Amino acid sequence: MQPFLLTSLLLFLVWLLLAFFSQKTRREQIIMSLVGLVLAPGILVIVSSDYRNIISNSFAGVGIEDLLFSFSLFGIAAVIYQIVVGKHTHKLKGERYRAEHPAVHWYIHLVLTLGLWAFISLLLIEVFELASIRALIVGGLIIGIYTIADRKDLLLDALLSGLFTAILVFLSEQIFFARLFPDVVGNFWRFDNMTSFLIGGVPLEELMWAAVVGFAIGPLYEWLRRCELK
Repeated sequence: MQPFLLTSLLLFLVWLLLAFFSQKTRREQIIMSLVGLVLAPGILVIVSSDYRNIISNSFAGVGIEDLLFSFSLFGIAAVIYQIVVGKHTHKLKGERYRAEHPAVHWYIHLVLTLGLWAFISLLLIEVFELASIRALIVGGLIIGIYTIADRKDLLLDALLSGLFTAILVFLSEQIFFARLFPDVVGNFWRFDNMTSFLIGGVPLEELMWAAVVGFAIGPLYEWLRRCELK
């Protein structure tokens, strides 16, 4: 079994544990996991050219491990702060709007927000020739900063979600890449487009990407649904 598949399976195991033991966050976790599942192919198409060696002889394929990784990562990032710190969501008093179809309203805003993330990233790649992973990181940072600028009460959620997500990815990849399969590291990531700075055998960009996913996705559900954490 490939180390990345093992990493994805470990994250999925954590996902299952969170979903099983935290019923109150289960709906949010599933919704944001599905978001990650939908975004996974697009993310891989972007990074396949200069970040990850996933190009076969004829095409860049999206494997089950990639889908499982994105599915698990986004779901965990969305709820890990609430579960670790013991917070619960509550509707904000005095909502700004009352949509006729609130579910449709917030789903549209979710699509627009994630679309903006993708647009910013592609713009940085095409116009400023930024490496794909760095463009995704900057795009996520902009989305996260905008979220907490509008809802300053979600700052701690964003910061700790980013920290917890990065730690989880670090531990997973440190085990399966740096320790169990160290010979794979050089073939999995394309270091010619990275800083080549490793933390415990894991590239800095990989941890920054995980942290940004937590930073942006962690408070996104609460921001879109006009909820606060108590």
